[in-house]
Amino acid sequence: MPDIIVNTQFARMRSLQLECGKEISDFTLAYECYGKPNSDRTNAILVCHGLTADAHAAGKHHDTDARAGWWDAVIGPGRMLDTDRYFVICSNVLGGCGGSTGPSSIDQSTGRPYAMSFPVLTIWDMVQAQRQLLDHLGISRLYAAIGGCMGGFQVLEWARRYPDAVDRAVVIGATPSCSAYTIALWHILRRTITADPQWNEGNYYDNAPPKTGLGLSTALGLLIWMGHDKLASRFGRLLTNGNNYSYSFDNDFAAEAFFANIEASASTRFDANSLLYLMRTMTYFDLTNGFSNLTEALAAVRANVLLVSYLSDWRYPPEAIEPMRAALTANNIPAEHTILESDFGHGAFLLDPASLIPVVQEFLSRPTQRSANPQRTAVAMQVNPEI
Repeated sequence: MPDIIVNTQFARMRSLQLECGKEISDFTLAYECYGKPNSDRTNAILVCHGLTADAHAAGKHHDTDARAGWWDAVIGPGRMLDTDRYFVICSNVLGGCGGSTGPSSIDQSTGRPYAMSFPVLTIWDMVQAQRQLLDHLGISRLYAAIGGCMGGFQVLEWARRYPDAVDRAVVIGATPSCSAYTIALWHILRRTITADPQWNEGNYYDNAPPKTGLGLSTALGLLIWMGHDKLASRFGRLLTNGNNYSYSFDNDFAAEAFFANIEASASTRFDANSLLYLMRTMTYFDLTNGFSNLTEALAAVRANVLLVSYLSDWRYPPEAIEPMRAALTANNIPAEHTILESDFGHGAFLLDPASLIPVVQEFLSRPTQRSANPQRTAVAMQVNPEI
C-alpha cells in the first residue's frame, strides 16, 4: 500500500481556563486529518496520543521521509481505523512540542519562550483544548475516541466529561489514576533532565539543550516501557564485537549499544521542558478525585467502552484496569475488558498491534447501546456555526 502524504495543520484557539487557576489565550493546536467527514459529520474518530508522540499519527509528510507516522500500521484505507469509512483526527496535545503551544512556544507578553513559566496542565485541560479543535472542524459528536497510555487517560476524560459527544471509547493500557509507582518513575525521569547543567532552570533555548539529561530520561523510560521478554529475545547477551569482551566500559553488549543510540537521538526528537510538563500532567490524573469511588466517577459515561490491557504490561496491568469495567458495568454502561498477549509490554499497542486490530475493528463495527441512568449528566459540545 503506498504511503499517504499528509500535512500538519494548525488551528488558533480561543482562551482556556486551566484547572490550575491560570488562563491561556490565543493558543495553537497542531493536528492532522486522514479520510473525509461524511455528509452529516458523524464518522469522526479522535486519536489521542501517548507521552512522546504528536499529531503525526499516519502517512508521511514527504516521499523521502524515513518513516511514517507513529500509528501508521492502523490508520489508512482498509486498516483498523479505515480512512475509507472514518474521518480520523489526531492533535498534538496542549503542552506538547509537535506544533501545539507548549513551553518552547513564544510568550507574546515577553517575546521569549515560555520555558518553565508555562502553566502546569492536567489531562482535562488537554481534552478541553481538543474540544475546541473539534468545534473548529465542525464536529459535534465523535464516532469514537481512541488512545493508549496518556492517550487513554484523555479518552476517559472525553467519555465522562462530554458524555453526549462520544459514542465509543477505546482505552488501551490506561488505569483510572496514575499509580504511586509511575509518580515515582516520572519524578526520577524529571530529575535526569533537571540535574543536567545545560537545563539551566529551563532557559536553554538560546544555548545547547540538556542533551545528556534528556537522553538518559528517554532511555530509562523506554527500558521501563519495553517488556522483559522482548528485551531478552531481541538482545539476550548478544555482543557488539563478535564473541569477545573488551573488558572496558565500551558498549560490549547489543542491549547497551541500542540504548546508547536512544540516548544520542533523543534531543533531536523532543523538547526537554515539554517532557517535564507532560510527565507532570500524568501524575495529576485521578478519575476519583472529587468522587467517593470509581463507580460514582464514571456514572456520567454514555459511550460504549472497550478497555484493552496486556498481560506483559506490568506498569498498567490488567488487574489495575479491570475495576473500570466493573464500575462501568455497575452503571449499566456497555463495557468490556479485553486482555491481550505480547512480548512488547506497555508498548505493544504501538509496536505489536496485530492482536489489537481485530478487537478494535469488531468493536467499532457494532451499533452502540444506550441505557438510561439518572446519575448521568449531559454536557453539550459547542459547535462553531461559521464552519
